[in-house]
Amino acid sequence: MTQWKRQTPARPGTYEFSGFALATRGVAEVLSKSEIKAIIQDVRHAVAEAGGLDYLQIYKNDSGEKLYVIDQLNREMLASDGYTEEQKQKYNYFTIILPEEY
Repeated sequence: MTQWKRQTPARPGTYEFSGFALATRGVAEVLSKSEIKAIIQDVRHAVAEAGGLDYLQIYKNDSGEKLYVIDQLNREMLASDGYTEEQKQKYNYFTIILPEEY
């Protein structure tokens, strides 16, 4: 199993990666289910420690390959009246994606 390490984010943020997780086809072909699960757990752990993160989290392995983890809605968006409850449920997700798929 490849070790993926989250890189230090460029800036702080209020994204919580609290919605459901999606992995692109490319990610599903390259990573094992346990690797994907470990990334999801790691990003959520980092949110708990920091109280929120930037919408873009970058993971890198020992070979220098990268993954992006991108959240859609931040804390303020989820708390606002700008979205209905149905929209909040529908759009509260984050995506694990290969850079070449972005």
